[in-house]
Amino acid sequence: MRISELVKELECIGVEDPKTEAQLIIEHLFGVSYAKALLERDRDYDSEKILEILAKRKEKIPLQYIFGKWGFMGLDFFVSPDCLIPRPDTEILVYEAQGLLKIGGSVADLCTGSGCIGLSLLSTRADIERLVMADISRDALEMARKNAHALGLSSKCTLVECDVTRSIPEGRFDMIVSNPPYIPSIDIERLSDEVKNEPRLALDGGEDGLDIVRSLVERVPEHLNENGYFLMEFGFDQGEKIAQIMEKKVTDGVYKSYKILKDYGGNDRVLVAQA
Repeated sequence: MRISELVKELECIGVEDPKTEAQLIIEHLFGVSYAKALLERDRDYDSEKILEILAKRKEKIPLQYIFGKWGFMGLDFFVSPDCLIPRPDTEILVYEAQGLLKIGGSVADLCTGSGCIGLSLLSTRADIERLVMADISRDALEMARKNAHALGLSSKCTLVECDVTRSIPEGRFDMIVSNPPYIPSIDIERLSDEVKNEPRLALDGGEDGLDIVRSLVERVPEHLNENGYFLMEFGFDQGEKIAQIMEKKVTDGVYKSYKILKDYGGNDRVLVAQA
């Protein structure tokens, strides 16, 4: 199958960006770079392997789950339907955390999923004393464990199965990071078929999407050391509500300060609060 034929097949399936996806498939299956694929437009690739992927894409299985790995912060993470697919906008949280965390600090990654946030931070900050990764899903934690092992970071990691709306791992930390479920329940069915193949447990944030967000904002300060930081991702249209919640918390003295960072699309996306 030629790459032009693959693009047409993906178009027929309804893939949003068939050219980019075709290149990703060719690179994944045959190790052929984008530039080389462009130079070898008439090359005939093994159709059987490609057809296997196309069959799964017709079922709206995300390409990331088909590959079993996906890139984040320059690292490869194992992914499966047990955890969310890492997304570029989440990298903004990690970049900010890298600069704020004190030398030799401790970190908790709540709703860790694949572990991409905490492990990316740990991979670039070898001085981190310990990383605790917590999730309500045992299967997601197994994926985080697998990624920690693959990245050679297991020795500094502790995994905790817990519902963060009921309890946060014991102890105090210099930083707590989280990408919690924040999509309103009513909006779940309106998501694309691909996104609906991701775990609902990691998407559904309750009636207005902020059930778990509010719980974390309330509980996190008790688990932060003095001057510690809380960084949390939230929905693109939730910035105003987050600001209202945080203004009251700052006024009440629960947090010293906060700011909201924008994502690559210019939308409010990450809360940064200091206790």
